[in-house]
Order: sequence, then structure tokens, then C-alpha cells
Amino acid sequence: YTEKEGLGNNSVFSILEDKQGNIWFGTNGAGVTKYNGSNFTHYTEKEGLSNNSVYSILEDKQGNIWFGTNGGGVTKYDGSSFTHYTEKEGLSNNKVWSILEDKAGNLWFGTWGGGVTKYNGSTFTHFTEKEGLSNNMVLSILEDKRGDLWFGTNGGGVTKYNGTSFTHYTEKEGLSNNSIYSILEDKQGNIWFGTYGGGVTKYDGTSFTHYTEKEGLSHSIVWSSLEDKQGNIWFGTWGGGVTKYNGSSFTHYTQKEGLSNSMVWSILEDKGGNLWFGTWGGGVTKYNGSSFVHYTEKEGLSHNIVRSILEDKQGHLWFGTHG
Repeated sequence: YTEKEGLGNNSVFSILEDKQGNIWFGTNGAGVTKYNGSNFTHYTEKEGLSNNSVYSILEDKQGNIWFGTNGGGVTKYDGSSFTHYTEKEGLSNNKVWSILEDKAGNLWFGTWGGGVTKYNGSTFTHFTEKEGLSNNMVLSILEDKRGDLWFGTNGGGVTKYNGTSFTHYTEKEGLSNNSIYSILEDKQGNIWFGTYGGGVTKYDGTSFTHYTEKEGLSHSIVWSSLEDKQGNIWFGTWGGGVTKYNGSSFTHYTQKEGLSNSMVWSILEDKGGNLWFGTWGGGVTKYNGSSFVHYTEKEGLSHNIVRSILEDKQGHLWFGTHG
């Protein structure tokens, strides 16, 4: 699925499957493309989108689709009309990199420079450094089992918000690095922070544990993380392939072991338990627990830089590529 087949743009930054089974592709410059299984529909600024670079997509509990854009704030699509939410309407910043809907139905928008904006359906509330956030560049958001919100920032570590107060976790408090690119909560309730240069930090609620190259991690830049059905934690790194942690030991998977490329951008576990690794230049590698299979341009992939992976309800896999 490229521009030739009907996609709006070949650089796909975000993918979502809605409740009806439609697949939405957020592109870098051509808005959003919806695919219903047979036809493509384009949504750009011309159709009502606020900006054509879509970095994040979320479907809320009511079935509205929200698009976080790089400069146009957020656009809500209710199936018939578009509504824009920008700084003018109450958003703290128009560059929206991450979106989360919490258990109460509030929407949280992580921005590049304006901290976080909470929207309860009628009013906007800003959380910036002034209000207690550690840094105004928010790359990742997680709501844990207790309902606390975690905001991973670019340089300010992590801020936890329990609904009333903010707690900062930086290198000073025990974090290995202050740039947080991924956040994961495992089945035991531990929070894992993938950092840009400090490997991974695990927080069990009281103490921090660092996992760097010294402890057994393959690389200190961690872009993505996943817990599989067996409870193993997988870390996609920028140059060290993938590291699996089983709770006691680390196993490395690089090009030497069978990975197509050692720069791993995204990780997905499919319904069959296979792991899929989207790489920067090596297409996708599938791992069934014993052997690796490569899917590159040679095998039929449209591009070898894979930013996002999704498995739909039918078990089909979708790979969003960079170009």
C-alpha cells in the first residue's frame, strides 16, 4: 500500500484500527488515509484536518478519532465533521506527539514544548513546568494500574501525577537518563523507562534499578519496549538490535544472531506469539522463538525503514514505513 495504490503519503508515522475495523494511517505531510478493506479515503487540511503531519492517533470511548499533529494541534473527527483544538481553543501547544485517554475518559495531549494538556470534554487544563511538570517536551504517556499518570520527557526525566500532586524522577532521584522515549508497566506493576543514552531504568515503587550495557543490555539508546505473553521484556535499541530480559539474564539479538538490522524502531507480538521487529533500514524481522525470517523490499515490503506495526482483528499485519 503506497501512494500508487491509494495511500496519501509514503511516510507513515502512526497507525490505528478503529472499532469498525477501519485502518487509519497518519502520514508526514499528507494528512490521514483511512482504509476500509477495499477503498482509501484521504483526510487532509482540505477536508478539515488542522495539519497534514499526523504523529499520533487515538480512538476514544465514544468512537471519535483524535489526530495529534505537528503544528496544527489536535483534530477530532466524529465520523461526519472535524473539530480543531489548537492554542486558540485552549491547547497548551500545537505540536502534539502523544495522546492518552485515561480510565475516567479524560484526554491527555503530550506536546513538544507546551507540556501536557488535559481535556475533560469541555475545559482544558495545562500542566507545564509552572504547574509542576519536570519538562515541557513530553514524548510518552502511561496510565498505570493505580490510575497514576507518567509523563516521559525530553530532558526532564519522568513526572508522575496522582491527580493532585506531581513527583519528579530524574537522574538525581535514581533515573539512569533524563530523556524518556518509552514507558512500560509490566504484569508485576514495575515501570520500565527506555532512555536515550542511559539504557533502561526499572522502578518497583520504591527503588530504581539500572540496566545498561554494563548490566547486559545491548545498547544504551532504547526506542521501544514490550512485555511478551511469557513475561519476558524486550527492548528495541538504536544500534544494538533487541535485548530480551527474562528477569535474571539478558539475551541479545542482532544481525549476527539473525536480525535484519540492529536499529529497532518498533516491536509487536502477534496473536500467535511471534515477535515482529520494525527496523531502520532492514525492513521487518519476524522471530518465532527459534528462527528469524526477514521481510524487506526484496521480499515485497515497500520500504526498509519501518516506524510502526499493527495487527488487526483479522490477524493481518500492517507496517508503516518511512518513505
